[in-house]
Amino acid sequence: MTRRTPHAARRIADPPAAPLLILDGIEVTDDAVWTWAQIPDGSTELMEDGELEAATWATAAAMHTLLPVDADYHLKIMWTRYSDEDYRESWKSASGVRAPGADYYIELGAHRIARNSDVGHFRRRIVLLGVRWPTRDTASPWERRRRTVAAQLRSRAGMLRDAHDRVEELRPAVKRWFGQVRDSPLRGVPASAVTIAWAYARELRRTADLAPVDDGELSGARLVSLMHGEVVPSPDGGYVTTRDAATGATRHVAVLVPAVNGFPADELEIPGGEWLALLTELTDVEASVRGVNHGRTGSLALLRTGRKWTRSQSLEAGEAGTAPPEEVDEAELALAERDREVRRRIDVLATSHPRWVVHAETVEELTDRIEALRRRYTGIVALELVPNIQDLLWKELLPGDWVRVPEFGQVQPMRTLAGSWFHGGSAVGDTSGPYIGGNLGATPGPVRLHLVSRTADNRRMPTTMSFTGRSGSGKSTAVMLTVLAALAEGAWCLLADPKGDLAGIVEVADRVLGVPVQVVDVTAPDAAGSMDPMRWAPTADEARALTLDALMGVLSGDDRRGTEAVLEAAIDRVLARPRELWSATAVIGELVATPGDTQAAQAARTLGEMLSVRSRQSDVRAVLGSPAVDAAPMLSGRGLVYLRLDGLGLPQPGSVAEQWTVSQRCAMTTFRTSTAYALMQSRHVRELIKLVALTELHRITAYPEGRSLVQWLARTGRALKTYLLLDSQSAVEMAAIEGLVEQLVMSAAFEALGQEEQRAQAVLLHRPDAGPRLRQAQGMLGPGECVMRDRHNRLGLVAFDRLTEWIADTLSTDAAEDSADLYAYDTDVDQSEGEFPDAHMVTASVDAGKPDNTAAEDAVGEQQQADHRERAR
Repeated sequence: MTRRTPHAARRIADPPAAPLLILDGIEVTDDAVWTWAQIPDGSTELMEDGELEAATWATAAAMHTLLPVDADYHLKIMWTRYSDEDYRESWKSASGVRAPGADYYIELGAHRIARNSDVGHFRRRIVLLGVRWPTRDTASPWERRRRTVAAQLRSRAGMLRDAHDRVEELRPAVKRWFGQVRDSPLRGVPASAVTIAWAYARELRRTADLAPVDDGELSGARLVSLMHGEVVPSPDGGYVTTRDAATGATRHVAVLVPAVNGFPADELEIPGGEWLALLTELTDVEASVRGVNHGRTGSLALLRTGRKWTRSQSLEAGEAGTAPPEEVDEAELALAERDREVRRRIDVLATSHPRWVVHAETVEELTDRIEALRRRYTGIVALELVPNIQDLLWKELLPGDWVRVPEFGQVQPMRTLAGSWFHGGSAVGDTSGPYIGGNLGATPGPVRLHLVSRTADNRRMPTTMSFTGRSGSGKSTAVMLTVLAALAEGAWCLLADPKGDLAGIVEVADRVLGVPVQVVDVTAPDAAGSMDPMRWAPTADEARALTLDALMGVLSGDDRRGTEAVLEAAIDRVLARPRELWSATAVIGELVATPGDTQAAQAARTLGEMLSVRSRQSDVRAVLGSPAVDAAPMLSGRGLVYLRLDGLGLPQPGSVAEQWTVSQRCAMTTFRTSTAYALMQSRHVRELIKLVALTELHRITAYPEGRSLVQWLARTGRALKTYLLLDSQSAVEMAAIEGLVEQLVMSAAFEALGQEEQRAQAVLLHRPDAGPRLRQAQGMLGPGECVMRDRHNRLGLVAFDRLTEWIADTLSTDAAEDSADLYAYDTDVDQSEGEFPDAHMVTASVDAGKPDNTAAEDAVGEQQQADHRERAR
């Protein structure tokens, strides 16, 4: 049942209501106290119909309670820009250690937010829910009016004292109300005084970004200065023009209302048509809905009146010997159904006065936007622009005002307003932490990902995040960007790269963040001895165990017999030396130098010589080889360890160890040492933020050691302050890892084409029964785009932002293009390196396009040529 209000009251042309006092969550005018809650964006875009229906009923039930019976409410939906300054300030208030270049990294994110906001890609929605607070005043309307006039004759100080008195009288009840709003599905919080003042002032000065100092109270001259504007009706009465008195800037505003029978007869049934969520698709279109909750008693009274009218129409038709009109029969059935709902306490009725607000710089642009609005609402709500009352409709937009044109009111079930999803959207991500990309959904804005957050709520959550999708979808680049975000906050990070195409992160971490970077290419000659557990194990006991495992690992089954005791003795002799002399090479040297002519001494020397030869194998020299003079042990403090595993000749998964070749045994020893290093780091220095990123996960979990590493870190990461990033082309295999799905705090699903992969991604997104909306989203993703689930189990479409052209090129995992001067295996390729530009110059333009100056372009070109030559080598 959608119908006009039962009687038309007079239009009100009085001057607009003006605030006397604005506090956090409270606005006081001459004749009322309003409470204002700010409603955060919801995440409804990827909800399936069943989920949306349940959420709509829950919201409707909450609004039955939150909107006091017979009290006015006002819902305002407005748009503003995201502030890059707010992003910077949020970092200033964050505690913890940062990378040397963190300020520059933060500036890159702030610039991207500002750039996207300026061009309209990022828009911030503000949703305010206000309630005119009921008072115990029993005076007649005439008496209240007399008191209002008398108050206007009092001094400003006296009026302000009276306003404070009224607030204090209502404060206990208001506090309880805000608690109910916070605990409801709306999750509202008291709107700041600045936000309430901005909502009022922007109706007068739509061209100004107003941001007064927020001390929780605004009154007197500060309010007057904010509202220094004027409004003039147009000559034809089709719109009003707002003018900023300070700057002279103008904006044209038109207010549309529902046409007669504008709402469809089916009431926009559950899930509600999302008729206010559609505003996100339109430019410079906002909404204002005033209304009254009739409660159960008032709803039944309205329904009785309506049914009495339909019955009288049926009786008149019967007396005339004709059948009643079909509309009367339909109305009777609808009223009967509403009556049953109200009596069963399923729903109540409300009279609402929805207004659609369109604004533009020019009249022509305003006309085009009005037409676009009507087209978008075709078949949903019929809208009309009523001339000559635009000034009255404009006054209704002001917080603290009232309904001035009541004849366009609609009597509707509360679920029609709840089902509009005025706060629905695609909210995803964290409210603090690094900027990592943009929201592609219904509420476009910056997405922040604070994986390493240690707030009281977040530290109780798991610490694992998954990245899945087909090759080339951008998941590995997203992993690198997430690693950079953790490095900016002072973390130790290990990036394991079994494919060898993520080397760009080394340069970005060094040049942008200035953090210590260690590159370990496990098969490269200069990596010899860098992974020696004798050099990085924190204690003698751990060094003994890990070194024994490594030495035994390179031996065949026959060679191992009877060697444990000999090896342990040699290890103990080395451990007796000063710490700086510990190494696996020293252990081998001890064996080779074993004195005596006994059979045992000869066996020890033979074993040492065998291990000496074996330690020069490319697949194990990083663990057992003799380190260079300046070779550093594995990094144990803040910084990045980039571990290249692509050269390892690992055996086939599931093959019999006794049949492994020498090189396969050596490769597996290095692989096991890598996992042992990751596990060791995760257990030590618990205060340090630690992050392990495992790419091409299917190549790591193919072996028991790899699966154990993933399961251990996923299950213990929260307690050890260790975060885990898992990247795989196979969502099916990842979802099959025992216990992993329950340990995922976030998940990013990039493009996947097969149904089996999409179903597995849905499981990782904690949506095992994926419906058409999610499947459609999965099929629409481009490079760098994903469906993300955040720590609050919300889903949204996200595009990762690589911040600058140089960073994008450096992190690219694509192979370089062929060229005429490229020769395979040519050792005479030019070894000269192009000059790397200063990081601040390269990233002076944080646009995804070209840098701002030619010098930067030339420098980037030189670096790209040097990269080509390096790949050729």
